[in-house]
Amino acid sequence: MAEEILNREYEVEYAGRVYWLKPVKAWVLQPPGKPGVVVALFKLPDGKTVRKVVMRLPP
Repeated sequence: MAEEILNREYEVEYAGRVYWLKPVKAWVLQPPGKPGVVVALFKLPDGKTVRKVVMRLPP
């Protein structure tokens, strides 16, 4: 599953611009008692880094 997430491009909006980027890193964030989400780290062309939730996991 992790390899599938890292090889796919996602739409990332930042400062009013839309980019189609592949994530640099992805991880699961799941607080106790709540459904988890997959968070990905994206590197923008100007060098900034942004995080975005790319998937929600079933409860």
